[in-house]
Amino acid sequence: MRIVLIAAQSLDGFITKHAEPGTAFTSPEDKAYFRAALAGFDVGIFGGETYRVSRDFIRAQLPGHPLRLVMTRSPERYAAEAIPGSLEFTSAAPRALAAGLQARGFQRCALLGGSHVHSLFFEAGLVDEVWLTVEPVLFGGGTPLLARRADLRLELLAAEKLGAHALLLKYRVPR
Repeated sequence: MRIVLIAAQSLDGFITKHAEPGTAFTSPEDKAYFRAALAGFDVGIFGGETYRVSRDFIRAQLPGHPLRLVMTRSPERYAAEAIPGSLEFTSAAPRALAAGLQARGFQRCALLGGSHVHSLFFEAGLVDEVWLTVEPVLFGGGTPLLARRADLRLELLAAEKLGAHALLLKYRVPR
């Protein structure tokens, strides 16, 4: 299975503005790109905090969209919200989660945040590519792309402008 981390960040590396959750800081061009990019994936994975912040948006897209899988320490807390095959909750570790998805026939996975989930998948060696929109804003603080330290050198695949000011960078994670 191919796993692609898709995120937007400030020029100084934050995926949230200060303590504000979500990506309200991103440009309209990034929002359009993000929606179009997700159409190429059959599953999207994110953590519980990302789900709680974007719950209304995520649920409005169900069913009929790719599987949305929420990683949480307490999946039973969300049992009433689960929709098998559309919106599922799990406490599985990344390797077990990826193996289970592959066994179910999923081939392209979008890793959608947040920073803790990003770190877990990088630490497990499961991320194949990073698609990163860099917005021309500086925050000086917020949530970083990764929750923990990492030491990885990525290979640039593509760089393109999104609109007048944002930059989309695509990287491959060497094995």
